[in-house]
Amino acid sequence: MVNFAPHTTEPINTSQLQVDPTAAQFASERHPPRILAGTSQGLCVLDAEPRIELEGHSITALASSTKHNSEGAEGTELWAIVDHKAVWHRSTEEKWLAVSASHQHRLNCLLPIDQTILIGTSEAHLMQIGNGAIESLDSFDQAEGRETWYTPWGGAPDVRSLAMNSFGDLYVNVHVGGILKSNDQKQSWQSTLDFHADVHEVKTIPDRPNLVLAATAQGFAWSDDRGESWQFDRANLHATYARALAVCSDNGEATILMSVSLGPRGGKAGLYRRSLNQPGTFEKCHQGLPEWFSDNINTGSIATWGNWAVFGTQTGQLFRSQDAGLTWELIAIDLAPINCLSLVSPRVLST
Repeated sequence: MVNFAPHTTEPINTSQLQVDPTAAQFASERHPPRILAGTSQGLCVLDAEPRIELEGHSITALASSTKHNSEGAEGTELWAIVDHKAVWHRSTEEKWLAVSASHQHRLNCLLPIDQTILIGTSEAHLMQIGNGAIESLDSFDQAEGRETWYTPWGGAPDVRSLAMNSFGDLYVNVHVGGILKSNDQKQSWQSTLDFHADVHEVKTIPDRPNLVLAATAQGFAWSDDRGESWQFDRANLHATYARALAVCSDNGEATILMSVSLGPRGGKAGLYRRSLNQPGTFEKCHQGLPEWFSDNINTGSIATWGNWAVFGTQTGQLFRSQDAGLTWELIAIDLAPINCLSLVSPRVLST
């Protein structure tokens, strides 16, 4: 266990960031969510006045949580995995602070849960932070079937993504080990989706707690009974290798956004959209986008807020949609490689 002393960073000059000022001004008038892009060289806060925070650090995962102060006012706290080894926190009033770190495992993903932070790591372990201390979650190490988890190249499996529904069910995506579920506050774990499906991202939807969604090497997978049974949809996809997943939701309408490519090394990577309620209707997103991307649009690099959506690439491009992925615009170029994205309230991280 390692505890860090508080450390703060200040924004730096961001003249190297190229953001379309016309698009930024138009978006500002519409009060869009603020875009946070975790890159290999820091956290880019993209709005009318873009800047970099946590400069020089690789930001590999982002998460947010809601907190109420003593007067009952609501605020948003942010969490980030920095350099694959440390968790940093930004409260509703303060700058970024290093919370805790692990030198035993690489930190991959995180999920705020009440007063703790759940973390997925290399070698398929779970850790959690409470009161600044980071510790292993032994119950996950005892999950049935663990000895069968693998990676295609022979390395150790990883925990790749995490999700929780409004019932409190936890879903852990092991790559490659399927999706494990806990409905007893992390005391025990049950396997759900066949791990040979090769899951890359798992998602839940706040107002539809029975639904669990997954981007897999066999296409889009979903469960409408909290992970008890699964169905697949590959219709209209040019390939089945799905890497990232997000859901736009506005006025009761929900739209799936999913990235698909030829395989782990990318090739003919593209983005698809589909109504959540209409299997078999995937259509390729094309208006405002290149025909194909050479690299995968990766896990964690699609984010949504209502009907707003953004995704980033390894070449430092950032695309935004205001209509659930129907049309897109390129809003940033020449960023460092983008590892993760988050959309938050315009009030968060405002200057």
